[in-house]
Amino acid sequence: MLRLPLIAALTLLAGSAVAEQQNFAMMLGNRQLGTLAFNGSGSDVHLVSRLDNTPLGVADGTFEAVTRSKGETVEYLGSNRGSKTRDIALTREGTKVTAVTVTPADEMTNLSDVASVPDGTLTTAEIFGVLANGTTCPNPLTMYDGRRVVQMATTAMNKSAEMVTCDMSYRVTAGKGHLSPFNFKSLSMTAVYRSGALAQITVSAGGFDLNLVRQ
Repeated sequence: MLRLPLIAALTLLAGSAVAEQQNFAMMLGNRQLGTLAFNGSGSDVHLVSRLDNTPLGVADGTFEAVTRSKGETVEYLGSNRGSKTRDIALTREGTKVTAVTVTPADEMTNLSDVASVPDGTLTTAEIFGVLANGTTCPNPLTMYDGRRVVQMATTAMNKSAEMVTCDMSYRVTAGKGHLSPFNFKSLSMTAVYRSGALAQITVSAGGFDLNLVRQ
């Protein structure tokens, strides 16, 4: 389904780190499609999403993403297991991606060449970490997952005493779109923070709203 944008989805703020595991339900309307678990902060983060109740089981499977830092070096591994099996490993030195491996090779795109990757990108896991550990709407961020570059930005913010609602844009600016054969390159996102913690993310595309709800 729309797993990558959510896990992606996925948003990114400046806020205090949260060390304990955070758990979310992935919902399509009243139907729970699966779960997402996240822990860590900064460039030392780990997330696992499990889809086990998608319509007809067509998108059932797992996505696991781990980012670890060693000084100026950041290493990332993302693994899909389901209708497709795909592993993506990348290395970043400072702000520059220096190595990318996509397995199997036919899952590569033109953005799987490090020469095509702009400086200053974050991994899928880091992006979700900024979102999950944040307290308010994020500054613009750029994500690179080994196959595409995505620009994410807050377009509007509504604030009350207890809640902050962030309308966001999600645009694939280079590489392959999401969810073949539709190849979505522009998604709408909303992130809701209650009492200084992420409460919900909604990703909208193709007439569907996928919600990530804190448990």
